[in-house]
Amino acid sequence: MSSVLLIDDHAMFREGLTLALVQADPTLQIHSVASGNEALQLVQTETAISTVMMDYYLPDIGGGALLQRLRQLRPGLRILALSASEDPDDVRHALASGAHGFIHKSADSKTLFAALSSVMQGHGYLPPTFDSLATADNTHGNNDDDASLLSRLTPRQTEVLRLMCDGLRNGEIAEQLGMTEKTVKAHVTAVLSGLGVLNRTQATLVARRAGLLGKPR
Repeated sequence: MSSVLLIDDHAMFREGLTLALVQADPTLQIHSVASGNEALQLVQTETAISTVMMDYYLPDIGGGALLQRLRQLRPGLRILALSASEDPDDVRHALASGAHGFIHKSADSKTLFAALSSVMQGHGYLPPTFDSLATADNTHGNNDDDASLLSRLTPRQTEVLRLMCDGLRNGEIAEQLGMTEKTVKAHVTAVLSGLGVLNRTQATLVARRAGLLGKPR
């Protein structure tokens, strides 16, 4: 039996989605909470929870912050972000913060279940309109693959990637690591190539999924 945590502050949406998911797969065990803080507490006590469906806009904790805290508590969690927003930046930010997929609340129940199933099976999910944001999840199926990709990087490249995850620009990375901005740019290019990704957002997603968080030691 798969255990799923649903986080949404709208009771009607939670109840309706719970019914739809259980109807689609009666073996699912659904836990539902109304806030980020409740979710963090439940994840620590309900060790069977393996997948999270979370509203990206909650009243108590921002979506990106909650994603990161959930991944820090349980690095193996699979997370599907939900939102009524259709802003592409929300999708990018959610993926960069650790979500494995993103879907709009306007989707029908069949599509929602398909998105959840894809994430539960170790894949990613994006709405068709966001195919251009295809992430490392579409190419690399699980955390072991991501960790293997990170092992290809040199120690210096890993340091640069850590700072990229913290949102630092090339100039800021150069200042912190005591190198020229041109050298940092070369390292960033090498990181993207080594991870097989197209941009910093995708590189950050691979790093976060593999558990590479925080600043260099």
